[in-house]
Amino acid sequence: MNWNIEIGKQISMVLSVVVMVLMIVKYRKIGKENLFFIVGYVLLSLIDIFCYFYFRATNRSTEIFFVIGFLMIVFFLYLLYYYQLLYWPLLKKLQLILLILFAVNIVVMLYVEDDLLHHFSFNMLYTDILLLMFSIILFLYQTFNSDKILELNNYLPFWISVSLLILFIGSIPILYFRTTVSQHIYFFILFMLNLISNGILVLGLIWNKQERRG
Repeated sequence: MNWNIEIGKQISMVLSVVVMVLMIVKYRKIGKENLFFIVGYVLLSLIDIFCYFYFRATNRSTEIFFVIGFLMIVFFLYLLYYYQLLYWPLLKKLQLILLILFAVNIVVMLYVEDDLLHHFSFNMLYTDILLLMFSIILFLYQTFNSDKILELNNYLPFWISVSLLILFIGSIPILYFRTTVSQHIYFFILFMLNLISNGILVLGLIWNKQERRG
């Protein structure tokens, strides 16, 4: 399979810029409820774009940016996003426990992993993904047992959750077998997951304009 990895990365960056522009355009309407996700998404996109050009210019490792920016800050913002969305007392307490576990995981990984800040930890990534998946499950449980289920098309947090589920659940198998598949297949699958995930975000942002205010 002759997938052009560079073109795939460039298309992904352009798509993320399109999503960021849509978020900025619609910020007054979506910003308050979805602020933590927006900040996390923009931060991750900017890290990805910066690291792409930084590596091409210097050929130096960019792992420290992904470890601190992605594994620590972005995932924290995503977990905080779901903490804010949850309003059932029990679910909110469970989400607080997930946030505490996230902090504990960082401390443990800093102790267990050698030179964590300069070495991307897939163990830490898998744990972060697991915590995020639990957060999304709590949110979906609350959503499907509330009036929000009647207006899912217009409920942006639902589409954000679907987008994150596809991106992260879909990426687990290919990340786990990353050393046994060719680079072309590895980056093609990640590209497709990114394409689908961002496509769902775009649809959610567009459909959100139909939301009716009381």
